[in-house]
Amino acid sequence: MKNTTVLLSTKVLRAFSVGFISIVLPLYLSSLGFSKLEVGLVFTLIIATSATFTMFSHRFAHFIGRRNSLMMFSFITAISSLIMFFTENAIVFVIFTLLSLISVNGTDIGPTFSLENAAFSDSAKGKNPKYFSIYNVFGGIAIAAGSLSVSLPDVYIKDFFLVLFSLSLLSGLLYLMLKGEKKENATKRIVIPEIDRKKINRLAELFSIDSFGGGFTLQAMIAYFFFIRFGLTESYLGYIFFFANVLVISSYFFSYHLSKRIGLVNTMVFTHLPSNVFLILIAFSPTAIIAVIFYLLRMSLAEMDVPPRQAYTMMVIRKRYRNKAAATTTAARMYTQSISPVISGQLMQVVSNGSPFLFGGSLKIIYDLLLFKSFRKIKTVSR
Repeated sequence: MKNTTVLLSTKVLRAFSVGFISIVLPLYLSSLGFSKLEVGLVFTLIIATSATFTMFSHRFAHFIGRRNSLMMFSFITAISSLIMFFTENAIVFVIFTLLSLISVNGTDIGPTFSLENAAFSDSAKGKNPKYFSIYNVFGGIAIAAGSLSVSLPDVYIKDFFLVLFSLSLLSGLLYLMLKGEKKENATKRIVIPEIDRKKINRLAELFSIDSFGGGFTLQAMIAYFFFIRFGLTESYLGYIFFFANVLVISSYFFSYHLSKRIGLVNTMVFTHLPSNVFLILIAFSPTAIIAVIFYLLRMSLAEMDVPPRQAYTMMVIRKRYRNKAAATTTAARMYTQSISPVISGQLMQVVSNGSPFLFGGSLKIIYDLLLFKSFRKIKTVSR
């Protein structure tokens, strides 16, 4: 099996898990009696824990190899999710939820994503931005299917943790098939040249602003918002997030063609900015129907920046520093995003249920403008 096929397969398995976990987790926490603030705090701790693993993922890859690191992270998720399924203790459940390295924002992000993204970039097909779109289309289809699975009748919410165990275990076994990884001298420290370090740090700073804003409106928090504001059940939420992800999948195709015409940075900015206007409008929606319409409009544009962002981050940095670039930018996004959910929960509790959308959307618009100013003239590198 070719590396590209392995990476697409594991992407699908992990993305399917992302699709259902970001819906069932807030509802399960609510069933345990967690308040809005406590739900937000749990999400903050989940993201912070995953960010810490992500920050050191390139070091794991350097010392034990990228393939072994990918296997390790998958098995950590598998073991944690199995304990989440069997435990009846809320504290134990939360502890292993933190260790599970799951994504609660409805998109695939974390230490596994970081290393896999770098591995895909190094593959023959990963050198073409077109294949980043295909890579994300596969993931988008899986996320949509995972979201829809929540709407299946006669399925207990807690059963999804057992599904997470099975998919994570299978992913870990699939990584065994990765080939051609070059062994590096584990004692040799890689010194990153200033020109690459500056690019990595600037991208990390900008992505941090975007993710801090995004942390106010994680998919898990949006599901929670629809649940407490309009009383929508998991069945309705499953359909809403399914259609949202269908729109995301469609947008990936347009993203590739648009980036060919106007460039990677322009595509990232000119699609992301209007999506954040729709995000803000959700806060002022008087009914569930209007809120869902604005949400779907937002999702039709919100992820069009993902393939060009992934491609640009890898292509603007020279090959041997891409593990570091992927780990640093991903961890920066996650650390700043980890701060937002607890603030979001507090805003819901003290100000209004819709206030996180206003705060998050405004910050993401600031990111769009700064990104355009900083990188519109910086070219990619071929090696």
